[in-house]
Amino acid sequence: MQLVHEANVQSRFSNGLARTVELICPYCLKLSAFETKPWQEHGRKVAAAEAPCARCERTVQFVQLLDDTGARLDEGLHVYPPTGAREAMPGSEYLHELANPLGRTYDSALRLYNKGEWGPAALVVRHLLEGLASRLLPDDKRELPLSRQLEALPKEVDLTRPLHDIAPLLATGGTFGREFDDEAGIGQGTAAQLLELAEQLITYLVVLPGNMAELKSRIATAPVPLRRSASG
Repeated sequence: MQLVHEANVQSRFSNGLARTVELICPYCLKLSAFETKPWQEHGRKVAAAEAPCARCERTVQFVQLLDDTGARLDEGLHVYPPTGAREAMPGSEYLHELANPLGRTYDSALRLYNKGEWGPAALVVRHLLEGLASRLLPDDKRELPLSRQLEALPKEVDLTRPLHDIAPLLATGGTFGREFDDEAGIGQGTAAQLLELAEQLITYLVVLPGNMAELKSRIATAPVPLRRSASG
């Protein structure tokens, strides 16, 4: 199931349950309105309803979580199957901290994508990549074509810095290194931080390269769309 945000609910019944929900249909991938059919309560914990897509007429299921009184819980509406919409990437706040215009560009791309405006979303993503590369590169590289900018990034940006920064933490006399001298004294806070550190490293060293390789393979094997002729 996928969480449905409050902004997607266009109208409600008198009992507060969603009546009209606007989402990207998981089947036809078009922004559409879903009119829920009568909600059925189950064990005073959840209520469920079906709703057809106004465009392709295929049906999705909505599930609303309820509190102990039977009232709907805020941010408790879910849909199945998951829609074609995307959530903001984890850590997107760091993009805003790097450069607020870049953060706003990313937010714009996400909004366009979640409205089913594929072409404009793709163009904004390209602007985002150009802006990101320009922000990280020195002045003499900022006017290069995007492909050349991306080629220059590993030479101009120290991509190994995260590894250098955390290495001292795990050294014998480092913040975490000292903790291993007394395993029994390690508390939840330290264990949680170490686990988070390991997860970040796994993401950086294993997940990211794997995802990039898989994406490159999908891009290489994707059918090439036909270009419209100038007269068309």
